[in-house]
Amino acid sequence: MKRLILLFLFTLGVILPILAQPKEIDVYLIGGQSNATGQAYVRNIPASFKVDTTVRIYYSRFLNQGEGSEQWSPLCQASETKNKFGIELSLGTKLQSLYPKRQIALIKHALSGSNLYQQWNPGNRPKNIRGEEYIKFIKTVKDAITSLKQQGYHPIIRAMVWQQGEADARDIAGMEQSRQYSSNLKNFIEQIRKEFNSENMLFVYGTVMPIAAARFTGRELVRKAQIAVSENSNSEFSVNNTLLIPADDLQMLSNDYQTPAPKDDVHLGTYGILTLGERFADAIYQRLK
Repeated sequence: MKRLILLFLFTLGVILPILAQPKEIDVYLIGGQSNATGQAYVRNIPASFKVDTTVRIYYSRFLNQGEGSEQWSPLCQASETKNKFGIELSLGTKLQSLYPKRQIALIKHALSGSNLYQQWNPGNRPKNIRGEEYIKFIKTVKDAITSLKQQGYHPIIRAMVWQQGEADARDIAGMEQSRQYSSNLKNFIEQIRKEFNSENMLFVYGTVMPIAAARFTGRELVRKAQIAVSENSNSEFSVNNTLLIPADDLQMLSNDYQTPAPKDDVHLGTYGILTLGERFADAIYQRLK
């Protein structure tokens, strides 16, 4: 009997620490401007698309007009208003299908019309000031990570998804900002990785402005900069583990069902957003599997 008790206590002593170990949860970050917030309408999502609500999402108080923000929730839309959605729905759902044995969590902050050169500026270079959207993003991510840890999870940041560049190509930004986009994006990626102690974090982003428009005077410069930063460009701005995803063929909001913006030449429509999110997920899986 004494031996049985000792054996039981020994076994219990081994099992309890194992049970107490935090459960891993894979975290994916989302940032950018209007095609990151998402301008597609929830009402147009096809019935065949089912959101996987086992995925969790945490978004800043600047999305969904603050409703449901700054807390972990089952995957839902997170745009300026709740009648719109962004890449989070298809990104999270597809990632969960690709990693059925992993717990998936998304953290999002984005602002329509925001630029990289000022609003998302990390402020880590001489004469640079840390931008307010960068500050909001960092706070949102850190608060979300802290919350996961308090819930007993071990969060692992796997990748960041970024959809932005239009504001830096606008005529009101000035051509110099368009010329600096490659340098600014490279610096942004490197600093984001430092912020979260993830030196080689996968960074995935999509091409912007498939349609030329007069007000985007720096369009070609920004699009070329996007290519230059990608890992296989062999340019001085190339960043390792950085993938550029083609998006020029995606459906635009101007072609969406019952669109309120038939002349919109910037934003992706329902199928465009859903497809982009899935492309991001596929690219992440191909790299990290």
